[in-house]
Amino acid sequence: MSRSPLSDPLETALSWIWALGTAAGLATVGLLAHTERSSAPNPSASPALSAEDIPSTDGPG
Repeated sequence: MSRSPLSDPLETALSWIWALGTAAGLATVGLLAHTERSSAPNPSASPALSAEDIPSTDGPG
């Protein structure tokens, strides 16, 4: 009966550190992207034009 060799404890620890670092990095990128998107100015939030804002097409004379 053959037994599979046990993995190296250092290899296991480094694999966990790599996996946790990757997950933390992806979460940080997602959070930054969400923050940038929510802080961007909303173009539909601009005030409506009033009659005074529209330039007159009548020229002098």
